[in-house]
Amino acid sequence: MEAGRTNFRVELITTTDRLREISPEWQLLTSKLKFKRHVHLVEWHLALAETIEKHNLPPITCLAVFSDTDLIALFPWRKIRVQLGSFQFNALQLSSDIGNNNTIRDIVLEPTLVETTFLKGMILKLAEYDSSWDAIAFPGILDGSLAATALKGNLQLPHLQLPGGAWGHIESIPCGDDDRPFDQLSKGFRQNLRTAHNKLKNHRVNFQITRTPADLVECLPIFLTIESSGWKGAEGTSALKDAAVATFLDRLVYNFSPIGGCEICVMRVDNQPIASLFGLLIDKVWFILRTGYDENYGRLSPGHLILENLLLKQKNGSRFNVITPYNAPPWFGAWKPKKTPVFDSYVFRPSRAGLDLGKKVVEGLR
Repeated sequence: MEAGRTNFRVELITTTDRLREISPEWQLLTSKLKFKRHVHLVEWHLALAETIEKHNLPPITCLAVFSDTDLIALFPWRKIRVQLGSFQFNALQLSSDIGNNNTIRDIVLEPTLVETTFLKGMILKLAEYDSSWDAIAFPGILDGSLAATALKGNLQLPHLQLPGGAWGHIESIPCGDDDRPFDQLSKGFRQNLRTAHNKLKNHRVNFQITRTPADLVECLPIFLTIESSGWKGAEGTSALKDAAVATFLDRLVYNFSPIGGCEICVMRVDNQPIASLFGLLIDKVWFILRTGYDENYGRLSPGHLILENLLLKQKNGSRFNVITPYNAPPWFGAWKPKKTPVFDSYVFRPSRAGLDLGKKVVEGLR
């Protein structure tokens, strides 16, 4: 698959047990990455696999490549049906979260292989293993990620690149030692925060950040209750109303808490929990996975106050230097976040039929 390397072994991983068996090798591979995100870690994929197994959901398959005994590449995917313009086709889509939502995705690849034709070799191998797909979908690829770098100029396969997701970018709040996240807020939004604090002057307000395994287990039901108390509960999109999502959060706590990678923030007013954030802390990035607040307290802007508190506590520490939901929800824009491009890429099957489909899709989208 790559010049200078021999004794490749390619394995399709389809079971949770096998995923657990290769966890040490996966962890060793990700330790070599300069920038690690949740989607690179075996803990994330174990949580996915365990949830899928429990609820009998459509499986995720992971292509693992070994060089001798060393794990050097991982490509997890789900089979989906893609609609691009007037064209429909079968695809192997790089996996996301349990709901296959619009958030960042990536491959896992040994750093020395990123700027080579190794990804091309992996795709050719996938074509040998599975004849059912017309394209491989890389949605939500973050500019500068492993997949983005590997796709740029090194693939030499028919492919299409489009602006990513619903927004074409992700948003983040830089909050390192040299950043001033509060300085760039609009006067109106700063006044809204002050007004919310003034309304709470005669109340007991407490902010809690939970990160130990035992405390997270105790705090998770509080988060689930808060998230389901408003419109998410009414519309059935809260974790309490979706058993698979609730299991996924539980498995994330189980897998990430031992490595210090999971945190739950809770805001209480007069000892009543009114807002909460469920997040993952990876490589100094605080990823807001899910949020919730009690709409009876909506006039207090609890969602913004709990995020403000997280930022204020960071001013005196060095646990993280970025906060991001890895998409661009409308409410997050009030914080004047930094925007980073993401794109969707489709690599068509390396065959005459794949070339023809790719050409038709590109022409049809012009």
